[in-house]
Amino acid sequence: MEIIIDKFKPKVTRPFKRKNEYWVKLIDEKEGEFIMKFKTPLEAEDAIYGLLDLQVYGGKVKLKVREGNVIEDLEVLELYKPSAKELVDEYFTD
Repeated sequence: MEIIIDKFKPKVTRPFKRKNEYWVKLIDEKEGEFIMKFKTPLEAEDAIYGLLDLQVYGGKVKLKVREGNVIEDLEVLELYKPSAKELVDEYFTD
């Protein structure tokens, strides 16, 4: 099943071992939890660093998901990267 999520800004967990695999959860307040599975802890860590911009800024993504909300493929369609002026304005207004 393919899902397109417009404003996806997940919190990403540290990798944890389960059933001889390393799992990473992507938790979004609106969309719920998704799981990515890896064979080694190094692959899981690489995925976390690869998702860093998405965690910080958010974006529009296309997910291929199978049963149990397991992500088979994740494609970032658009990254919402604000300008420095927007970040400064946001910092001083909060």
